[in-house]
Order: sequence, then structure tokens, then C-alpha cells
Amino acid sequence: MRIAELADLAGVSVRTLRYYHQTGALPEPPRRANGYRDYSADHLVTVLRIRQLTGSGLSLAAAGELAADPAPTADDEVLEAADRALAAQIAVLTERRARLARAREGGHVGLSREAAALSLAATDLSPAILLAHLYRDHEPFHRLVEALHDPERRGALTALQQRFDAIDADTPEAELAEITAQVQDLFAGISEELPPLTPTQMRLLLELSERDLTAPQRDFLRRQG
Repeated sequence: MRIAELADLAGVSVRTLRYYHQTGALPEPPRRANGYRDYSADHLVTVLRIRQLTGSGLSLAAAGELAADPAPTADDEVLEAADRALAAQIAVLTERRARLARAREGGHVGLSREAAALSLAATDLSPAILLAHLYRDHEPFHRLVEALHDPERRGALTALQQRFDAIDADTPEAELAEITAQVQDLFAGISEELPPLTPTQMRLLLELSERDLTAPQRDFLRRQG
């Protein structure tokens, strides 16, 4: 039979069979005079056994080796390796479910908890995602995130965001200075421990942060350093 027929009977794709050949899990059959591979019922049984074994958690290499044996007996080491791999997959999926549950509860599905803490409006999302990524391995950043989730501090930050949104060419220097002072007070003792961003990182962050701002807002942002 041809490879497409084998794939159809085994319930896999032709691409899967070719991958089995590539990895050595499924030996290639002899070719006919016309150059096409000639598969037999034994190849079909081998593919079905490989699917059963990989479906039980064995690696493709181990499955191919066992499927090639007429009377296979998997030793404990192979089975233990498969069990450890399954346990690791379960742990990853469990953590993903927990993250999804936290995101649903916090109303930030599609965002990390860190990016959600940094964003107050839709225009904040892109820079918040980038900043959360850049500082993901820094403990001071996680303390900052916890502080930003505090309702009182978040309320103060929302009020500051509204004042920032109102900045225009007629905003007096006294108002700008007061906004700056309040931002510094709000983050006093929290953000000082964060390492500075590289010039490239800062350029990218500014590019995302400034694209929806007015010229006066951009000037104010750049004055903050």
C-alpha cells in the first residue's frame, strides 16, 4: 500500500509517518520499481503500536524500539522515565490552570499579573507588557507589582493618570511639578532598587509609551528621565 493509504488506515497524517521515518521509529519499507514505498500490514500494526505506546506517555524513540520487538517488554527504567515525563506535564498544566484562574479572577486574561498592575488604560498595555517582561526576574519589580495592586495606591495612581491625560500646551509648570512630586512620593522606596534599562530597552519602551501621547505629554514624560 502507499503511504497515504497507510496514514488513512492508521488514523495519522502522512507528515506524521514521514516524521516517524525521520526519527527512526518506523523503518522505511522497500520501494517499488516506480520509486514509491510499499507498505505492508506489518507496517500498519507497527504504527498502531507506536501510537498506543506514545499515547501511554513513552517517548517516540522508546515507542519505536518496543514496537519493533514482536514480544516487547519495557523495563522499569523506560516506564519510570515515561511516568516522570507525564508528572512534569501534569505539573505544567496544573500551573497553567492556576494562572488562568488567577487571571480570570483578577480580570486580566491575556496579561500577566505584572502587566495588569502596570496598566490603567488600553494605551498602557503594550509598554506594560514590555516592562513586565524586562523586569520579570527582578525581585524589586515584584514588590512594586504588589504595591500597585494595593487598592489605595492604585486609586492614587488612577487619579494621577487622569491628571497626566489632561496635560496640554497650557498646563502650568506648577501643575507639572506637582504631578512629578506625587509620582515620586507614590513610588518612594519601591522603584529605586530596579536596575536601569539599556539604551535599546529604553528606546523601545519610549516608542510604545509615546505613540498615543500628545507633544506636551511626551515632553513631560521625557523630563522624568
